[in-house]
Amino acid sequence: MNVTVTGLGAITPIGIGIAKFTEALKNGDTHFSKILFEKEGVDYTFPIGNTVGFDFREAVSRLPLEQEVMDRVLRMRNLSKSASYGMYCALEAWCDAQLQDAVSDRSRVAIVSSGSNIQQADLYENYEKYAHKLRFLRPNYALNFFDTDIVGALSEVLGIRGEGHAIAAASASGNMGIIQGCRLINSGEYDTVIVVAPLMDLSLFEYQGFTAMGAMAGADETTDVSKLYRPFDRAHAGFVYGQSAACLVLESASHPVQRKQQGYGSILGYGISMDANRNPNPSMQGELEAMKKALDHSQLRADQVDYINTHGTGSVIGDKTEVEAIIAMDMPRVKVNSTKSLIGHGLSAAGAIEAVASLLQMKEGFLHRSNNLDNPIHEQVQWLRETEYTGDVDHTLSNSFGFGGINTSLVIKKN
Repeated sequence: MNVTVTGLGAITPIGIGIAKFTEALKNGDTHFSKILFEKEGVDYTFPIGNTVGFDFREAVSRLPLEQEVMDRVLRMRNLSKSASYGMYCALEAWCDAQLQDAVSDRSRVAIVSSGSNIQQADLYENYEKYAHKLRFLRPNYALNFFDTDIVGALSEVLGIRGEGHAIAAASASGNMGIIQGCRLINSGEYDTVIVVAPLMDLSLFEYQGFTAMGAMAGADETTDVSKLYRPFDRAHAGFVYGQSAACLVLESASHPVQRKQQGYGSILGYGISMDANRNPNPSMQGELEAMKKALDHSQLRADQVDYINTHGTGSVIGDKTEVEAIIAMDMPRVKVNSTKSLIGHGLSAAGAIEAVASLLQMKEGFLHRSNNLDNPIHEQVQWLRETEYTGDVDHTLSNSFGFGGINTSLVIKKN
């Protein structure tokens, strides 16, 4: 299998757009703060990797879109926050891939959206606002609550007439979207697939649910959030949610060659396994199986992998399990970091934004540091800690694991 990634788009707490995100990764930037909810006289405080300064219309107006496409975008009304983040990323990736004038048959283009229940904050806001005046609920709600709203909006804006759907795999949704995109291209039905991972926008209920489960790190008014999120550190205490969205444009290997577009890299293979377990506790054997399948699919040996972009959520059991799986892979020279340590956990968008981060690092010849990794839980791994690595990175393994025992791994090759 050889699917080329020709365009990228990103919104993260440390950078909006590919250029700013790349620079922030090089610098090892972070942007963690707190979010406060009030419910029935009780205050609830949670940590967050917060995206600030994003204005959808202003951001899109800076993209080199055709005037006809720009007009369609500006006519869009009542996009949810989740959809607007995804829309920007998809349009940035479309421009980055230089597809504006390169796709004559839009029926050969497909859209895959990664994630389910992605608009919870918007839905909750509607419930609160219209609870006692339901007859005044805006009609667009009947469109907005579907996870496929972003698919329809993108198809309208870009004139895409091929296949479109949403795919969900909990926190592995981003990777699963990329895998589905590869499958669509390899079927021969499509030349191009836009894989978009919209913002998973949380309401108070998701914050409280994750915290009550023990998956999300707790915070109060005294917490120093800059020191809170610690994937693979002995002081790790759960994940910190990070507002992120991403998009990757995938093309068949021959399609970009026709217009002399090199792209960032190739998806050489993927691995998927399940644990036969509904619960959130991970399985070392399941994660190991996904990584092995990815290498087998790509026809690579373990010693050919230069770098692992980990799932690395910062949960005690999750970090321990992933490290055990990495050690069992027997890759003594592989370098390891956690992009989540810089941007937080994007949940359903995490795999996509981490694939974007992997491709950017490979192209630019660096690997970012891991934040707050002071005392690693295991010394048998080549952690990237206080400083980043500079040098060639030819092959990357990018892991994403989801609740319900869903394990995924991608093998990415630098072009």
